[in-house]
Amino acid sequence: MSNAGVLPGAWPLVLRLLGIATFALVVALVLCADVIGSDAAPTRAQLRGYGFTVLAEVLAILVGSRVLPGVFDLAEATLPWVATVVGVHFIVFARIFKESIFAVLGVPMSTCGLGGVAPGAILLAAVGWSAWVGRRAPA
Repeated sequence: MSNAGVLPGAWPLVLRLLGIATFALVVALVLCADVIGSDAAPTRAQLRGYGFTVLAEVLAILVGSRVLPGVFDLAEATLPWVATVVGVHFIVFARIFKESIFAVLGVPMSTCGLGGVAPGAILLAAVGWSAWVGRRAPA
């Protein structure tokens, strides 16, 4: 939503409306999904891995958000940095939880984050795809 403002003409409005519509569709798909993921409760090791991964993610985002603009004068690199870190954390989750959807989300998101392109769209697409796969069958 925030990055659309740099585009010329009507593109910011068009992309923001498209983003809102896509988000609404994904929310509807998630609400209609019967099951996403396995029914097994996470193990203690998985929960510990989750905690360490989220802690590392938060620290990496905080440090990168300070270092990139402050040390390297690269404020414009902060958003791609965040997308890269979030993508990598999903890749780690794929391994911890043995759920491929995390890799389906994490690999393109971190790749786009490295390139500074479209991580939000990938996030919506991955969640929407997962919800579509998990949707309830019609009665």
